[in-house]
Amino acid sequence: MSTTPLRLLSAVALTAGLALTVPAAASAAPGSCAVGTWQLTKYRLKSHIDEATANAKGGEGTRLTITRKSASYDFSRAKKVFTKGVVEGDSYTETDTFRKKLAFKSSLTGKKMGSLTLKRKSATGNATISSIVGGQPTGSAKLAKNYRAGLEDPFIPVFVQYTCTSKTLKLVLEADGPMTTITSVHQYRRV
Repeated sequence: MSTTPLRLLSAVALTAGLALTVPAAASAAPGSCAVGTWQLTKYRLKSHIDEATANAKGGEGTRLTITRKSASYDFSRAKKVFTKGVVEGDSYTETDTFRKKLAFKSSLTGKKMGSLTLKRKSATGNATISSIVGGQPTGSAKLAKNYRAGLEDPFIPVFVQYTCTSKTLKLVLEADGPMTTITSVHQYRRV
């Protein structure tokens, strides 16, 4: 299993007791406009953890299908995700390639805005991530296995707030803690 700088930092930050922006409890969303199949049009991540920073973009073409009780990703048309960052004063670049499919049981709240929570331990599928850091391949990993083991990738956050219309879906993760800020925004259009 490969652990690249961005993914390692994000997994540590997201499991280190950060305060996530969590809405008040709401009932399941049978009429949520988030239900459906979506294609990613824009992704941006900004992360500052202690002395490490990262900015990521890419992944366009990823498909996300949301039901009331599940969420699944199809990376067969996904473009690469590019990250530039600094760790302990050293700059790095990372290119991540996501392939195949990944699915989770999930919970959905709200109708035009609310939250989507992926149940990490329920991860299934054959999806992989292959990484190149600083021009050097670092190997590949099975995403479902990583999620079940408690590792997360910021490109596939386990908790997001959403807003949607009949044609667009915006997923936002905001996490704050001591010396830490992470903001991840995914914009989708309905397929």
